[in-house]
Amino acid sequence: MSTTEVQLLLEKYKQGRISQEELLRLKTIVADGDYEPEIKADILAALYSAVPDSGWQEEDETAILQNILQPAPQKTTRSISILRYAAAAAVLGAVLTAGGLYIKWQQPATPVATESRQSLEPGSNKAMLVLADGKTIPLDSANIGALAKQGNTSILNTDEGLAYKPEGAPSEVVYNTVVTPRGGQYQLTLADGSKVWLNAASSIRFPTAFTGKERLVEISGEGYFQIAANAQQPFRVKVKGTSNMDVNVLGTSFNIMAYPDEEAITTTLESGAVQLVNGHMKSILKPGFAGNLSKGSPDFLIEKADLEQTLAWKDGKFRFRNTSIQTIMRQIARWYNIEVMYEGDLSDIRLTGIISRRENAGSLFKILSTTKRVHFDINDNRILVRPYDPQ
Repeated sequence: MSTTEVQLLLEKYKQGRISQEELLRLKTIVADGDYEPEIKADILAALYSAVPDSGWQEEDETAILQNILQPAPQKTTRSISILRYAAAAAVLGAVLTAGGLYIKWQQPATPVATESRQSLEPGSNKAMLVLADGKTIPLDSANIGALAKQGNTSILNTDEGLAYKPEGAPSEVVYNTVVTPRGGQYQLTLADGSKVWLNAASSIRFPTAFTGKERLVEISGEGYFQIAANAQQPFRVKVKGTSNMDVNVLGTSFNIMAYPDEEAITTTLESGAVQLVNGHMKSILKPGFAGNLSKGSPDFLIEKADLEQTLAWKDGKFRFRNTSIQTIMRQIARWYNIEVMYEGDLSDIRLTGIISRRENAGSLFKILSTTKRVHFDINDNRILVRPYDPQ
């Protein structure tokens, strides 16, 4: 079976959209070991994203792979998860708008969000490092210091994230993968000094040392990049799950959002210059612009970007500007690791505002509810979203 087909099944497994027939096929592939060695990290990532607190990092490799043979939950509604960042504004400073009217948050006299428990905690800095031999190392604030050595590169986990430190000339080049679960995020510094901020439910595959004519990494989900300039060795980002989508860059800062449940892959340029490539189609981005590649479309739609909104996740905020409630809920769900269901006609509900990602989800839903456009029924980690009814 091709690597692309296996990756497609893994994405469906992570999203809970896999059919019984597809799940059986995936089980057979894993049980038989009928996959290319480089796909092993993707299998581990799928398991970690689906069950981030399962403790699988403590098991041996065979047991890890066999865990994915457990039935994936079937869902009739979209289930996604959410991210946390340390720096954030206070919730009392949050401002929302509905229909053009700004509303500062106050505790409503009558409840507009029904809860069965008091809080849903936000995400945190946590991830999993998958080494070249398949060994896994949990990443969080409790695991600080030297972690491993890959070739002539030492791997350190610091208060600022994961760092790769070359020591002498590179020996053989091997690849590592960092995976964030739903409700997690992480920062890493690559061997060339480039920095990457990885959003929730995302992964990045990269070499432990950069050799050859280019620096190539592969990403899924969302990441913000600050690339160390090196004109003799261009940096290239391949978007996972696509056959042709690449971002070519010399030295710049940009954001790539490539979640499979979003309508498009969006690359937003903050500074420098990047070239977007999809097969034979190529587009150059200027700072302050975004390139969108919709599913099934061969070409990019280039438009002026809202940098504050795009990069808000990195700065510990939710920022919305006339944003649909469905888009808002996808972002919230990735950060708080919740399941979202919808009831009623929500097609015309769009909101504007800034809210801290530091607060628990219960407070966040109360803020959104003050617009009197939308109501939330909270039952543990399941959220039912429906139009506001004054009755």
